[in-house]
Amino acid sequence: WSIVSGTGGSITTASSATSTFTGTAGNTYTLRWTTSNSPCTASTDDVVISFAASPTTANAGPDQNICGTSATLAGNTPTVGTGAWSIVSGTGGTIGTASSSTSTFTGTAGNSYTLRWTTSNSPCSASTDDVVIYFAASPTTANAGPDQNICGTSATLAGNTPTVGT
Repeated sequence: WSIVSGTGGSITTASSATSTFTGTAGNTYTLRWTTSNSPCTASTDDVVISFAASPTTANAGPDQNICGTSATLAGNTPTVGTGAWSIVSGTGGTIGTASSSTSTFTGTAGNSYTLRWTTSNSPCSASTDDVVIYFAASPTTANAGPDQNICGTSATLAGNTPTVGT
């Protein structure tokens, strides 16, 4: 075996057909296997070995409690590989741009969602991290009741009972 191109690699046993080759992640190498029997012309064949770098470790950002139905996600931008959002749990939610680490996410008030940020760089194993987004429902609109003109020192208040909130 010999190294035709690529830097930083090493062949454990150059004369072994099944030797181990070690390289650097993110680099591509061309290796040459040569068989010879003097005085005949040697026979050669090349193989290309690519070592993919592991993807950036996924970070989906902090859990969020939102009053309303829209959140801006806070995943990290991968320096190696690509990222994608997916919905793990919760119904009725929509991811604006799945490949954007800071995509918008919309859902239904009163529901909780678990979203997963996945960073990938094939053929390496993907990295994942989850975030919980809770969309709180807006409280019932307060109604203090009608104005009162009382003779005396005591009044019965007439506020509405909230169906959402306290």
